[in-house]
Amino acid sequence: MQERRLPGRRPLLLAVGAGVTVAALAAGMTSAFAATVFSDDFNDGDTSGWSKSGGTWTVGSGVLNQSNAGSELARQFAGQTSWTDYSVQARVRPVSFGSSSALVGLAARSTSSTKMYRLALLGSGRAELQAVNGSSITAIGSASLGVSTGTWYTLRIETSGSTIRGFVNGTQIASGSNSLAGAGRIGLVTAYASGGFDDVLVDSSGGGTPTTPPTTPPPTTP
Repeated sequence: MQERRLPGRRPLLLAVGAGVTVAALAAGMTSAFAATVFSDDFNDGDTSGWSKSGGTWTVGSGVLNQSNAGSELARQFAGQTSWTDYSVQARVRPVSFGSSSALVGLAARSTSSTKMYRLALLGSGRAELQAVNGSSITAIGSASLGVSTGTWYTLRIETSGSTIRGFVNGTQIASGSNSLAGAGRIGLVTAYASGGFDDVLVDSSGGGTPTTPPTTPPPTTP
Protein backbone atom coordinates (compact mmCIF):
# COMPACT_ATOMS: atom_id res chain seq x y z
CA MET A 1 0.00 0.00 0.00
CA GLN A 2 1.24 3.54 -0.83
CA GLU A 3 0.26 6.53 1.30
CA ARG A 4 -0.34 9.83 -0.55
CA ARG A 5 -1.97 13.20 0.14
CA LEU A 6 -4.32 14.69 -1.90
CA PRO A 7 -37.77 13.85 -21.89
CA GLY A 8 -35.30 10.77 -20.37
CA ARG A 9 -34.72 8.54 -17.50
CA ARG A 10 -34.77 10.19 -14.04
CA PRO A 11 -32.70 8.77 -11.18
CA LEU A 12 -34.16 5.40 -10.21
CA LEU A 13 -33.88 4.31 -6.57
CA LEU A 14 -35.74 1.16 -5.56
CA ALA A 15 -36.82 0.65 -1.95
CA VAL A 16 -36.49 -2.67 -0.11
CA GLY A 17 -39.28 -4.95 -1.18
CA ALA A 18 -39.92 -3.05 -4.41
CA GLY A 19 -39.68 -4.73 -7.77
CA VAL A 20 -36.18 -5.01 -9.11
CA THR A 21 -34.79 -5.20 -12.60
CA VAL A 22 -32.80 -8.32 -13.35
CA ALA A 23 -30.04 -7.81 -15.92
CA ALA A 24 -27.21 -9.90 -17.27
CA LEU A 25 -23.89 -8.92 -15.74
CA ALA A 26 -20.90 -7.59 -17.61
CA ALA A 27 -17.66 -9.56 -17.87
CA GLY A 28 -15.71 -9.95 -14.65
CA MET A 29 -18.71 -10.18 -12.29
CA THR A 30 -19.28 -13.28 -10.24
CA SER A 31 -23.09 -13.56 -10.28
CA ALA A 32 -25.27 -14.45 -13.21
CA PHE A 33 -27.86 -11.72 -12.56
CA ALA A 34 -27.96 -8.30 -10.91
CA ALA A 35 -30.61 -6.14 -9.27
CA THR A 36 -30.50 -2.56 -10.55
CA VAL A 37 -31.09 -0.18 -7.63
CA PHE A 38 -30.14 3.20 -9.13
CA SER A 39 -29.56 4.66 -12.58
CA ASP A 40 -29.31 8.09 -14.19
CA ASP A 41 -28.49 9.12 -17.77
CA PHE A 42 -29.21 12.87 -17.15
CA ASN A 43 -31.47 13.03 -20.19
CA ASP A 44 -34.07 14.74 -18.00
CA GLY A 45 -31.77 17.76 -17.81
CA ASP A 46 -31.41 17.96 -14.03
CA THR A 47 -29.64 16.44 -11.00
CA SER A 48 -32.70 15.32 -9.07
CA GLY A 49 -31.64 12.58 -6.63
CA TRP A 50 -28.09 13.96 -6.28
CA SER A 51 -26.51 16.20 -3.64
CA LYS A 52 -23.65 18.56 -4.49
CA SER A 53 -20.50 19.38 -2.55
CA GLY A 54 -18.23 21.92 -4.27
CA GLY A 55 -17.68 22.66 -7.93
CA THR A 56 -19.85 24.10 -10.69
CA TRP A 57 -22.27 21.47 -11.99
CA THR A 58 -24.62 21.72 -14.96
CA VAL A 59 -26.48 19.27 -17.18
CA GLY A 60 -26.30 19.68 -20.94
CA SER A 61 -26.98 17.32 -23.84
CA GLY A 62 -27.63 14.47 -21.42
CA VAL A 63 -24.27 14.85 -19.63
CA LEU A 64 -23.54 16.05 -16.08
CA ASN A 65 -20.59 18.45 -16.29
CA GLN A 66 -18.29 19.88 -13.63
CA SER A 67 -16.64 22.94 -15.20
CA ASN A 68 -14.64 24.51 -12.36
CA ALA A 69 -11.14 23.12 -12.88
CA GLY A 70 -9.91 25.24 -9.96
CA SER A 71 -12.13 23.45 -7.43
CA GLU A 72 -10.08 21.48 -4.90
CA LEU A 73 -12.84 18.89 -4.54
CA ALA A 74 -16.13 18.78 -6.41
CA ARG A 75 -18.55 15.94 -5.73
CA GLN A 76 -22.08 14.76 -6.48
CA PHE A 77 -23.49 12.05 -4.21
CA ALA A 78 -26.47 9.71 -4.60
CA GLY A 79 -27.85 6.53 -3.09
CA GLN A 80 -28.08 5.28 0.48
CA THR A 81 -25.52 5.32 3.29
CA SER A 82 -26.65 1.77 4.15
CA TRP A 83 -25.54 0.27 0.80
CA THR A 84 -22.85 -2.35 1.40
CA ASP A 85 -21.91 -4.76 -1.41
CA TYR A 86 -22.64 -3.36 -4.86
CA SER A 87 -21.23 -2.34 -8.21
CA VAL A 88 -21.29 1.27 -9.45
CA GLN A 89 -20.49 2.13 -13.04
CA ALA A 90 -20.41 5.40 -15.00
CA ARG A 91 -19.03 6.87 -18.20
CA VAL A 92 -16.48 9.54 -17.33
CA ARG A 93 -14.83 12.11 -19.62
CA PRO A 94 -11.88 14.21 -18.39
CA VAL A 95 -12.01 17.68 -19.96
CA SER A 96 -9.00 19.35 -18.32
CA PHE A 97 -6.40 18.54 -15.64
CA GLY A 98 -4.74 21.26 -13.59
CA SER A 99 -1.77 19.05 -12.73
CA SER A 100 -0.50 15.48 -12.88
CA SER A 101 -2.27 14.70 -9.57
CA ALA A 102 -5.59 16.26 -10.63
CA LEU A 103 -8.37 13.73 -11.16
CA VAL A 104 -11.79 12.91 -12.52
CA GLY A 105 -13.39 9.80 -11.07
CA LEU A 106 -16.06 7.62 -9.53
CA ALA A 107 -16.66 6.82 -5.85
CA ALA A 108 -18.26 4.00 -3.86
CA ARG A 109 -19.09 3.48 -0.16
CA SER A 110 -18.80 7.16 0.61
CA THR A 111 -19.50 7.74 4.31
CA SER A 112 -18.78 11.49 4.13
CA SER A 113 -17.67 14.08 1.58
CA THR A 114 -14.03 13.08 2.19
CA LYS A 115 -14.20 9.36 3.01
CA MET A 116 -14.76 6.86 0.19
CA TYR A 117 -13.30 4.38 -2.27
CA ARG A 118 -12.42 6.19 -5.47
CA LEU A 119 -11.45 5.11 -8.97
CA ALA A 120 -9.60 8.10 -10.40
CA LEU A 121 -8.35 9.05 -13.83
CA LEU A 122 -5.25 11.16 -13.11
CA GLY A 123 -3.60 13.95 -15.05
CA SER A 124 -0.45 11.82 -15.08
CA GLY A 125 -2.24 9.39 -17.42
CA ARG A 126 -2.80 6.69 -14.81
CA ALA A 127 -5.96 5.14 -13.40
CA GLU A 128 -5.81 4.51 -9.66
CA LEU A 129 -8.14 2.73 -7.21
CA GLN A 130 -7.90 4.59 -3.91
CA ALA A 131 -9.09 4.42 -0.31
CA VAL A 132 -9.65 8.09 0.59
CA ASN A 133 -9.88 9.28 4.20
CA GLY A 134 -9.61 13.05 4.23
CA SER A 135 -6.15 14.05 3.01
CA SER A 136 -4.84 10.52 3.48
CA ILE A 137 -5.02 8.50 0.26
CA THR A 138 -4.06 4.83 0.05
CA ALA A 139 -3.49 3.41 -3.43
CA ILE A 140 -5.07 -0.05 -3.64
CA GLY A 141 -3.75 -0.49 -7.19
CA SER A 142 -3.19 1.39 -10.44
CA ALA A 143 -2.43 1.06 -14.13
CA SER A 144 -0.89 3.31 -16.78
CA LEU A 145 -3.56 3.98 -19.42
CA GLY A 146 -2.40 7.13 -21.17
CA VAL A 147 -5.59 8.93 -20.09
CA SER A 148 -6.60 11.59 -22.63
CA THR A 149 -8.86 14.62 -22.18
CA GLY A 150 -12.00 14.60 -24.29
CA THR A 151 -12.19 10.78 -24.24
CA TRP A 152 -14.96 8.79 -22.57
CA TYR A 153 -13.95 6.01 -20.17
CA THR A 154 -16.26 3.50 -18.51
CA LEU A 155 -15.31 3.20 -14.84
CA ARG A 156 -16.64 0.57 -12.45
CA ILE A 157 -16.04 -0.14 -8.78
CA GLU A 158 -17.12 -3.45 -7.24
CA THR A 159 -17.34 -3.83 -3.45
CA SER A 160 -17.74 -7.19 -1.73
CA GLY A 161 -16.95 -7.29 1.97
CA SER A 162 -13.42 -5.94 2.32
CA THR A 163 -12.58 -6.69 -1.33
CA ILE A 164 -12.55 -3.66 -3.62
CA ARG A 165 -12.05 -3.92 -7.39
CA GLY A 166 -11.63 -1.25 -10.05
CA PHE A 167 -12.30 -1.60 -13.79
CA VAL A 168 -11.68 0.73 -16.73
CA ASN A 169 -13.43 -0.05 -20.02
CA GLY A 170 -14.22 -3.55 -18.74
CA THR A 171 -10.63 -4.41 -17.77
CA GLN A 172 -9.71 -4.87 -14.11
CA ILE A 173 -6.90 -2.48 -13.21
CA ALA A 174 -6.81 -3.05 -9.44
CA SER A 175 -8.09 -5.33 -6.69
CA GLY A 176 -7.31 -5.45 -3.00
CA SER A 177 -8.54 -5.80 0.56
CA ASN A 178 -9.35 -2.66 2.54
CA SER A 179 -11.49 -1.98 5.63
CA LEU A 180 -11.89 1.81 5.32
CA ALA A 181 -15.68 1.70 4.75
CA GLY A 182 -18.22 -1.12 4.87
CA ALA A 183 -21.16 0.85 3.46
CA GLY A 184 -21.96 4.17 1.85
CA ARG A 185 -23.23 6.18 -1.11
CA ILE A 186 -21.92 6.54 -4.65
CA GLY A 187 -20.21 9.67 -5.93
CA LEU A 188 -18.92 11.50 -9.00
CA VAL A 189 -15.70 13.37 -8.22
CA THR A 190 -13.20 15.87 -9.62
CA ALA A 191 -10.15 17.48 -7.99
CA TYR A 192 -8.47 20.43 -9.76
CA ALA A 193 -9.99 19.12 -12.98
CA SER A 194 -13.12 19.46 -15.09
CA GLY A 195 -15.08 16.62 -16.62
CA GLY A 196 -18.33 15.05 -17.71
CA PHE A 197 -20.35 12.12 -16.35
CA ASP A 198 -23.09 9.97 -17.85
CA ASP A 199 -24.91 6.62 -17.67
CA VAL A 200 -24.57 5.97 -13.94
CA LEU A 201 -25.68 2.48 -12.91
CA VAL A 202 -25.69 0.76 -9.51
CA ASP A 203 -26.50 -2.92 -9.10
CA SER A 204 -26.04 -5.70 -6.59
CA SER A 205 -23.35 -7.54 -8.56
CA GLY A 206 -20.48 -6.56 -6.26
CA GLY A 207 -20.91 -9.75 -4.24
CA GLY A 208 -23.90 -8.77 -2.11
CA THR A 209 -27.16 -6.88 -2.40
CA PRO A 210 -28.28 -3.44 -1.17
CA THR A 211 -31.93 -4.42 -1.70
CA THR A 212 -34.10 -7.51 -1.48
CA PRO A 213 -33.00 -10.00 -4.17
CA PRO A 214 -35.47 -11.11 -6.87
CA THR A 215 -38.01 -13.65 -5.65
CA THR A 216 -38.28 -15.23 -9.09
CA PRO A 217 -35.40 -17.60 -9.85
CA PRO A 218 -33.40 -16.89 -13.01
CA PRO A 219 -34.39 -18.92 -16.07
CA THR A 220 -32.50 -22.11 -16.75
CA THR A 221 -31.19 -23.27 -20.09
CA PRO A 222 -32.64 -26.61 -21.23
